[in-house]
Amino acid sequence: MADEQQKQFGGLILEAPPLADSPTSGMGTLFADETLALSSAKLAILESMWALVTRSFGFHDFMRELLLSIMKLVKSEAGSILELDHQNQCLFFRATVGQSSDTVSKFVIPFGQGVVGHVAESRQPLTVDDVGGNTRHLKSIQNAVGFEPRNLVAVPIVVRGKVYGVLELLNRVGGDRYTADDVELLTYLC
Repeated sequence: MADEQQKQFGGLILEAPPLADSPTSGMGTLFADETLALSSAKLAILESMWALVTRSFGFHDFMRELLLSIMKLVKSEAGSILELDHQNQCLFFRATVGQSSDTVSKFVIPFGQGVVGHVAESRQPLTVDDVGGNTRHLKSIQNAVGFEPRNLVAVPIVVRGKVYGVLELLNRVGGDRYTADDVELLTYLC
């Protein structure tokens, strides 16, 4: 491979794809599958995660800080990380941020019920642009905690093919819905 396409850093060889002669076709080659903004967002979340991993936290505090980092990237009013209890077939709140986060953390959601239960069961991300009109939304939790979600995104947390939980973000700040780029970024993270 030509020297201009290959660089060595401490024994690690990085290879760049060959660029075409046209100035615009090279960018299309480098970012064919994603936008520059999405690539930057992925890098930002990896940097945030690295910063968290290198700090000394208890698990609960680590999960809350991780959720805060995600919410800074995909700006949201509230969020939660729910963990799947395989033995009891339910999801419980591992970390919560936002209004009524202390109250909501007392709830348990049966596997397959509600938006997050459905996402855990289907293993597919889900966006809801109008939470009030969605039949999967658990209004009983909304009424008990006094927080009114307008829109949401929920993404399964899958490790080596096994569902461990769900990441849920509520009320996109600066927009009336979560975008396909938000879903792709969160899926990448989860």
